Amino acid sequence: MGGIDAVTKKYIRHNDKFADVCNYYLFNGESVIKAEELEDRDITELLTFKEKKNKMISVQKLRDTIKRCVVKTSKGISYMIIGIENQAEVHYAMVIRNMVYDALNYSAQVDESTRNNNEKKDLTGAEYISRFSKYDKLIPVITITVYWNSGSWDGMRCLHEMLDVEDKELLEYVPNYWLNLIVPGEIDDFNKFKTELGNVFKFIAYADNREEFEKNFLAKENIFLSKDAVELLNTCVNAEIEISEEVENNVCKAIQDIRKDERNIGREEGREEGREEGEERLAKLVKKLTEENRYKDLADMLTDKQLRNRLYNEYNFV
Repeated sequence: MGGIDAVTKKYIRHNDKFADVCNYYLFNGESVIKAEELEDRDITELLTFKEKKNKMISVQKLRDTIKRCVVKTSKGISYMIIGIENQAEVHYAMVIRNMVYDALNYSAQVDESTRNNNEKKDLTGAEYISRFSKYDKLIPVITITVYWNSGSWDGMRCLHEMLDVEDKELLEYVPNYWLNLIVPGEIDDFNKFKTELGNVFKFIAYADNREEFEKNFLAKENIFLSKDAVELLNTCVNAEIEISEEVENNVCKAIQDIRKDERNIGREEGREEGREEGEERLAKLVKKLTEENRYKDLADMLTDKQLRNRLYNEYNFV
């Protein structure tokens, strides 16, 4: 089993899960983005520029997952670039981190347009100087952060919240950047997901809420999850579900088996503790009767349970 970072990346890179996240967050669960129309992009966000002394400087960041999407709505067909970042813990600078990812991607798009325009050699005037035509357009970039944790997200959710400004009116002139964030505990309708992702998020959301967890999982008979999903739950919330060789795993039955094993272990431990306590209490009674020269009671109580219990009560060995 890999670490949290590797497991979450592996899981969310599946096109059906990626599309499910996007459709839930951007389109309220409607199947607008199709899994079969997703196109993987290079996870490297790279900016290269030249200093005054002609020295080349590069800035490079690695995303978790990024894909090119086709968005078909009643208003037409659009293309978007969507990245998904996975977090097992709160990242208090996530707003800046995602903003940098998006800015680097836009910069790369400008560079690509510049190269194309240089090849065409059809720009004049101001367009020639910037190498970017007033007719050139960029593809929108969206980054969604998925929080694989049953806790709450107490970090900042937009740039303005991070800025130390006494005069809030000044923020009117500072472009804001919002964190697109999915927190399992904040999801109000898990049925908006069209894949097993809904049950995965539900499992995480209720992992620390025994009442809701039992109602949604222990009280049901069949909820099947893929091996990758079970591996993710075991890694992110310590689910301790045994991964079978089947294509899908019945999570409800697995959890019921775990609870049964826990009860059996508890009963066995209870019996063992009971034996130890009984032996200790009997030893104390034997010692007391010997000290008081009650040898007849000592001999009789070894075979007479009622007498033994009366003596326990007499000496308050209960």
